[in-house]
Amino acid sequence: MMERILRTAVVAALMASLLFAVACGDDEEETPSRSATPTGGTTGTRTATPSGGASPTDEPFSGGRTPVQVVATPSMNQAHLKEVRAAEHTTFDRFTLEFDIVPPGYKVEYVQPPILADPSGKEVTMDGKAFLQITIQGAVANYLTTGNTAYTGPNELKPGLPNLVEAELTGDFEAVLTWVLGVNEEADFRVLTLDDPPRLAVDVGHP
Repeated sequence: MMERILRTAVVAALMASLLFAVACGDDEEETPSRSATPTGGTTGTRTATPSGGASPTDEPFSGGRTPVQVVATPSMNQAHLKEVRAAEHTTFDRFTLEFDIVPPGYKVEYVQPPILADPSGKEVTMDGKAFLQITIQGAVANYLTTGNTAYTGPNELKPGLPNLVEAELTGDFEAVLTWVLGVNEEADFRVLTLDDPPRLAVDVGHP
C-alpha cells in the first residue's frame, strides 16, 4: 500500500516537472518575437530611384542659325518675367526665361555689335565673340500691377558655360523684353516653349 502511494507521488512529481518545463519553453520562444526590432532596408517608395529614359543632359540637340520668330497675336495679357537661369547640358547650353504665362511672341537671332539698350540707345558692353538676341513681345520684367510682383532677379548672368558666357537684359520697354546672349562661338541654336511653369528656353550648341 505504501509502495503504491510512493509510486503515485513520484508520477505526480514527474508530471508537474514536465508541465513546468513546457511552460518555461513557451515563454522563451514568445519573448524575442514581442521585443524584436524589424530589420532590413527602407521601403521601396522611399529608396526607389527613377529608371529608364534619358536625363535632361542627354537629350539630343539639333538647331540652326537662321532667325526663329513667332508673331504675337493681339492679347490683353502680358507675360511677367519671374526668373532667368542658365545650365550646361551634354551638347548645348540652355538659357531659360520663366514667366507666369507663355509669351505671345518672340524673335531669336544673331546680331552684330554694338549691342544697344532699349530705349536709351546706349551701348552695352558684353563678353563673347557672337551675340544671340532674344526679343519677346508682350512681356515685361519691371511691372507694378495689382496681384503681381516686379521681377527681382539678376539683369546680368555670367555662367561661364562651354559656349554661353554672358546673358544680359538690354531692354524692357512698352511690353517688349530683350535679352542678349554672349557666346564664345557662333553656333546652331533652337527655341523651345515649355510648360509647368511657362518658360522660353534658348539652347546654344557647344563649339
